[in-house]
Amino acid sequence: MKKIGFVGLGNMGLPMVKNLLAADFQVRVFSRSRGPIEAAIAAGAVEAESLPALAEWAEVVCTCLPMPEDVEAVYLNAGGLLSGTVAGTVFIDHSTVGPDTNRKIAARADEANAEFLDAPVSGGPGGAAAATLAIMVGGKLEVFTAVADVLAAMGKTVVRLGNCGAGSVAKLLNNQLVGIHQRAVIEALMVAQANDLNLDQLYQVLKGSSGNSVILELMYPLIKARDLTPRFRNTLFHKDMRLALEMARECGIDTAMGRTAFVAVDAAQQAGMGDQDSLAMLLPLEEQNGIKLFASGDE
Repeated sequence: MKKIGFVGLGNMGLPMVKNLLAADFQVRVFSRSRGPIEAAIAAGAVEAESLPALAEWAEVVCTCLPMPEDVEAVYLNAGGLLSGTVAGTVFIDHSTVGPDTNRKIAARADEANAEFLDAPVSGGPGGAAAATLAIMVGGKLEVFTAVADVLAAMGKTVVRLGNCGAGSVAKLLNNQLVGIHQRAVIEALMVAQANDLNLDQLYQVLKGSSGNSVILELMYPLIKARDLTPRFRNTLFHKDMRLALEMARECGIDTAMGRTAFVAVDAAQQAGMGDQDSLAMLLPLEEQNGIKLFASGDE
């Protein structure tokens, strides 16, 4: 039975821990917030006394943290995961960061005779709870193979895309596509409303047409309800879109669609909507275009 450490018990991390426990792994946890720690303990986990102690005990340590600076601090700071005796330990980071951050941590892990995989996830809290996440992995093939059972306990689509950083490249591209599709859906609905189309009828037509997308089906009911309850906070979406643009620039590629989507995400962020859902881009786009969706009897 593998001994698994897990750092970061947010909306994604806590259900991932519960799935590891359901798969009969031993799990010890570490997090900043007391409530999630208690929830993990209630599900069968044990609280670790410190990050170094967790890394020394575990065969595999998973991390799932919000921002790149959080990831670097947990791994690299004095008193962090790599400050103890970790030879042979496999570290798996499920956070969304840039590939350069992954490579920096992997280099430090290598110095400590440990292994590192970047393995960001997609699927939201629902996918985390149902163990149906898509897990995009970068790192050595033999290390990926050795922890395949751990990843399978949390995800349905688990793919190694290449060496260290490859998982993060894929995740940033995924989230950039989400932003592009989301803005495109909002703009299409605005044009339709300006032309007096019934938006529910349009939605039904689009679902059966080549213009359909996962984002259309996910976002249309939320747009109609004007539901900005945070499922994925705009602050995190803003970070991911920014990192995706930075990554593209480093490759010498101008991602014009990504830049356009980021403008709307950034407008919501600058308007103080960071703690609202990523759909918060709806409000500045409405203000910019002088139209409020579902304000003409289309509800």
